[in-house]
Amino acid sequence: MINMKGNAVKNDEKNFLLETVINIFANLPKGKVLDLGCGDGEFAKKLKDLGFDVVASDMDQNRFKYHKNIIFQASNLEKELPFEKKQFNYVLLLETIEHVYNPDFVIGEIGRVLRSGGTLILSTPNILNLNSRVRFLFEGNFVFFREPILDYCKVFPSGLQNMHLIPWRFQELEYLLFKNHLLVENIYTDLMKPSLKFLWFLLALPIKFASWHKERRTAKKGGIIDYRRINKILLSKELLFGRHLIIQATNL
Repeated sequence: MINMKGNAVKNDEKNFLLETVINIFANLPKGKVLDLGCGDGEFAKKLKDLGFDVVASDMDQNRFKYHKNIIFQASNLEKELPFEKKQFNYVLLLETIEHVYNPDFVIGEIGRVLRSGGTLILSTPNILNLNSRVRFLFEGNFVFFREPILDYCKVFPSGLQNMHLIPWRFQELEYLLFKNHLLVENIYTDLMKPSLKFLWFLLALPIKFASWHKERRTAKKGGIIDYRRINKILLSKELLFGRHLIIQATNL
């Protein structure tokens, strides 16, 4: 995990998305959670078991398995969320942002329903890991974004809602959150892939040199941007080796 305030934090938990997210919440004060895009409800169930007050929300209420135990509210991310302002301490948005055409509207709505000081936990496929970077070099495709969308929807017209539409680098997500008054505090990943260490052995020197050269060239030309901050994130083990990018952000 990267702590955006500068402190290194070790993550010894199991490297799966569910376990990582639940581990994050296990260290947070109890409060009211909106699991947005909840799917079958496994995350909502785990959070309920931890003692959080959970509301689950998705377009497909038939897929949700825990109607008897957890409040479910149908929602459409293309429209205003059916919740009052500043209603939740936490919002969970897992593996969803890459599916929506209107991400600025969605994040704006999340900011609206989050209380001041509330927390957003967001995840998306990590297209900046080494495997994805090398795949893009040879294929022109990121990991998790390999199918051509037009061809796919012609073959599976009913499956478009499950397609990964928009690949997100950390940089764009950070800005999207910032412009909607959400400040990134921590960065996690769910699965460190040991196989990528060999790629790092091969590519570490040119990648580090390129980052250093960018910093030096910009400083020499009097550039207004200091690239050391972002390069520290891009060269972190979470982004180089991690399967998913998990962001914890605070509503200002």
